Amino acid sequence: MKKLMFLIMLLPIMAIANPMMDRDVSPPHSDNKMPPPAMHILPKPDDVGFFLHDLNLSTAQNAKILILLEKERDLMEEDRDEARKVRRDIEEMTLSDDFDKEKLEKLIDKSLMLHKRYALKKAEFSHELYAVLDQQQRQALKIKMLSFNTPFPG
Repeated sequence: MKKLMFLIMLLPIMAIANPMMDRDVSPPHSDNKMPPPAMHILPKPDDVGFFLHDLNLSTAQNAKILILLEKERDLMEEDRDEARKVRRDIEEMTLSDDFDKEKLEKLIDKSLMLHKRYALKKAEFSHELYAVLDQQQRQALKIKMLSFNTPFPG
């Protein structure tokens, strides 16, 4: 009986102290302001690199792929920076008082040219990755890509 009375007296004190505050408890789903994971991003037909992880690549193939990845990253970085600058220039032009349609058309043409060059480089990179694979790995790659309902190169 003494224990029960003691616990009844402690209950309001524990409620005020709220011992759960010390724990790292995530908020309920409705209170979470973070966006959901990017589940909508699916591999595209030119994303050969996405499908390489299960193809039992040799050490030599992995080394070649790493070299290609570094080369591709450097090439794409230049175009990405230039594309960002053109996109900012287009935004500034549309929000400025001195709107010039000819300048805007030139910026849009440059943006389209950069996009085309980027797409070409990406396709060339995917083909270079594809060339590293042997015949059996190429067939496995095509099957994996078909399982994602995407057309395969070649």
